[in-house]
Amino acid sequence: MSACSGPENSPAGTPVAAAAPATVTAPTTVTATTATSAAARPTPAAEVSAPVDVCASATKAKLDAALKVDKQASGALLVDSKGLQRIKCVAPWAFARFTSEIDGGSVLFAHRNGAWVPANWGTGGLCEKVPAAIAERICVD
Repeated sequence: MSACSGPENSPAGTPVAAAAPATVTAPTTVTATTATSAAARPTPAAEVSAPVDVCASATKAKLDAALKVDKQASGALLVDSKGLQRIKCVAPWAFARFTSEIDGGSVLFAHRNGAWVPANWGTGGLCEKVPAAIAERICVD
């Protein structure tokens, strides 16, 4: 009996049909259009968005507006027509001084969710929650 010829016999002596050869499918290649392939490519970090310079937005106009929007801060402070002055910023903190008919004070702002908000105000101890290295740069004259 040859090993490669004809059908095999089962133990009962009846021929067994040879198994059909397995069907092999070649992998298909999908070609995407230029627009689709460009969208599928990961974008390098530099192209996503450059970090926003938060301190560039710490302008007198923006901080004055943020102070007026905050009902608690604006109700507690008497700021004269000069508004906020001597603004210093180290992200995410900004510090500004103001004068009034009585005396004056300062306002500490925090940049949260894309906007400046008054975090603390008055005449002293405003920067206790600010990291020391930042407080040394913005909270002293």
